[in-house]
Formats: sequence, C-alpha cells, structure tokens
Amino acid sequence: MCGFFFTCCIMGLNLTLQFAILFWIKQYVMDPSMRQAQDTYGKFHREVFDNSGTFSQANFEQFGSGDKEALCQMTLSKHGFIFAILFLWGVTCITEVRDLQRTIQNFWALPDLPEGEPASEMVNEVGTKREDDDVQEVHELICLSQNARRTLNVLIFVPKLVIVVVLTYVGCVWLTATQSFADLILNALALEFVIQIDEALYEYFFPKANREAIGLMQLAIEVKEDEDADPDNAILASYARSVVYIGGLLIFVELYLNYLQPVLPNFMHDIAEVCVPYLEETFVPHCAPFSSGCFQFGKATQ
Repeated sequence: MCGFFFTCCIMGLNLTLQFAILFWIKQYVMDPSMRQAQDTYGKFHREVFDNSGTFSQANFEQFGSGDKEALCQMTLSKHGFIFAILFLWGVTCITEVRDLQRTIQNFWALPDLPEGEPASEMVNEVGTKREDDDVQEVHELICLSQNARRTLNVLIFVPKLVIVVVLTYVGCVWLTATQSFADLILNALALEFVIQIDEALYEYFFPKANREAIGLMQLAIEVKEDEDADPDNAILASYARSVVYIGGLLIFVELYLNYLQPVLPNFMHDIAEVCVPYLEETFVPHCAPFSSGCFQFGKATQ
C-alpha cells in the first residue's frame, strides 16, 4: 500500500511539474519573446519602408545599430538555420510519440483479467536472473484488469500524449520567437529538459529495488507469426514508415515557417536579404585562426 501511494504521489508530482512548466514557459518566456519579435519587426517596417511598402536602403542605414542587431538576430532571418532546429525538435517529439504508441499497443495487446480473479493473478513468475551475487526473480505481466487499464490511461498514457502535443507546439513557437542564434541552441536544449522530467523523477526518487524489479518485468505478448510472410517485406515496410515520417516532418516544418507560425503573422520574408551585409560585417572575426600581429599595441595602430 505504501508503494502504491508513493507511486501515485510521484505521478501527480510529474504531471503537476510538466503542465506547470509548460504554462510558465508560455506565459513568462514564449509570449514575451513573441511580443519583442513583433515590436522589432514592426519598427523595421515603420522606419525603413515608405507608405507604399518600398524598402529604403538609406532608411535602413539610419536604423539604430541595436535595432539592426535585434532584427538580424531574429531566427526567422535565417530560414535554413531555424528549419534545421525545428526539424530536429520535431524528430525528438515524434520519437516520444512513437515510443508512447508502441507502449500503448503492447499493453492493449494483453488480455483482460478473468472476472473474479484477484489482481495478483496479473503477474506470473517465470524464472530467476543472476546478476553478480544477487538472484532476482523475473516476472511476466500476463493480463490487465479494467481498473489497471483505466489507471494507465488516466495517469500515464493520455497525460503523456497531451504533454508531448502541447510541448511540440509551444516549442516550435518559442524557438521561432527566439531573439538570438545562440539562445536558439540553448532553448532547444531547455525543451529537451522538459521532456525528460518524468524520467528524472523516476530515476532519482524511486527506490533502486523498485526500478530493478520493473526492469525485470516482461510483457507476455503473444507474437503471431505468419509463415507465408516475407521478412524482407517487413523490413521494407519499416523503411517506408520512416520515409513517411521524415517526409511528413519536412513538409510540416516548411508549412509552419511559411504559413502557420504565429510569431510574425503574414511574415513577408523581408529580413534575410537586408541583413546579409550587416551579418557579414559584424559576425566575421577580426582575426583569422592562428594569425599573428592581430592585436598590436599603441593608439597609432588603430
């Protein structure tokens, strides 16, 4: 009973933390970043373009250096860079979804516990495993009661799916609204941290003996083999699914950046070209690698 109560508490803590962090990221990080990006882009249109929407190079040269830096550091100014980051973020999220899908399929494949049987009959001891000098029992989960299925759905599967879907959207918007290229990498790493909260709680708070027992638990899933099935066709089907995932993700990222992103609605893609000279001037190091005499002494050398 104590173990069950402790597990429920950790699950509740996990859900509370993940949903709370999602809310705080949106309210305190994502929304302010969107506001700042929209302020910068709006100022660029007001002060650099005339009333007819024609770009003025003279006005852009008079645009403040701080405003130029803020504008040209927007991630939307480098389509290839933000595309690659969003694609990798999408790969992370798809991996989470596919892992969750496989887990759900495996548990749903288990038969129902016969009516009237105690919950202890869901688990069957199948042998032992020797590790170093320790002998551990290996168990199989052979069936699930209706209460166990509902508990898994309510406390694990549905919340995990909701968190991944919401985090995918919040992450895309946050990365798109990032105000500098360096912060883009850091924000992507921060999103990975949010996904790993449940695993961190499990690793650091659950007793080692419980983790080892769960690691030795197996699912007694009956694998139906088709004698006429060609193994090569199964492999080709796996490759085909992967190609569909990759192609679908590439299309989604491109559609998102061009039509779906809410950071700069109706974005005209008019930043990259005007920022090229500025980026070439400010992003190129003064000294080449291994050069000598780069930092000379005295005011006369300036």
